[in-house]
Amino acid sequence: MAADIVTRPFYAKVEAEKSRISADKLAKILFEHDVDVAYFYQLLRPTYISKQKKIESNLNSKMEQAFNRGKIDEIESCYQEILSQSHSKILKLRAMISVANLKDELKQVDPQIKADLLVEFNDEQNWMTNPESLRLFTNTMPLWHQESLAFFINRLLARAKNNKNPSELEQERYLRIFENYLSICYDRKLTPKQFQTAHIKEIIDFIMDSKPTIHFLLYKIACLYLKNLLSGNREGAQNIRNEMKKYGYEDLIQTWPK
Repeated sequence: MAADIVTRPFYAKVEAEKSRISADKLAKILFEHDVDVAYFYQLLRPTYISKQKKIESNLNSKMEQAFNRGKIDEIESCYQEILSQSHSKILKLRAMISVANLKDELKQVDPQIKADLLVEFNDEQNWMTNPESLRLFTNTMPLWHQESLAFFINRLLARAKNNKNPSELEQERYLRIFENYLSICYDRKLTPKQFQTAHIKEIIDFIMDSKPTIHFLLYKIACLYLKNLLSGNREGAQNIRNEMKKYGYEDLIQTWPK
């Protein structure tokens, strides 16, 4: 493991927790042995993040799993946990908007919240580079009028296209947002004029042109499904649903629009 990057006696002290290793030396060792840096980071994370951050992370994961299953009682239970345990204003807001959306109660959301969100997302340098803000944008998209939503999406699409070497994590954030956007456009039954200004073709092209990795395959399948729905090809969309069920992904497609 030392790989002539550090001495063997020094590396032994590091393993025995009697000495510390510098970040640059550690990076060299990881790359020398082809260790997956993202996996290594996940191993480190529980050791170094704060207790409250662990709580927030667990609540976030629990919320996403509940929404993927689409069960209202489970989602509302998770929402109450977030209200009582989380210190994150953004996480509470994301959960509140998501619950209101599922219960068709978006019209009851405080107008001041909408005004605050408008200020947040007009700060181009903040929300498009901050993971928490991107998650907030994803969950609050149903609140926006179509014209405003299309405007913000076009901004994000331009930034995504200009990012010539995104990490897989960054690219996945873009794909998740754009997939949710296509679902919203379908649910809203856009007028021909709205459809023309919604950047739908550009979004579909971006998703389908993303890296051909196994990790992104489900995003591309969902994109093809939504493309069929948006173009009125319900038979094609149903064929994709049937194939997903056949291969054991029935739970995954429960939240797909029909």
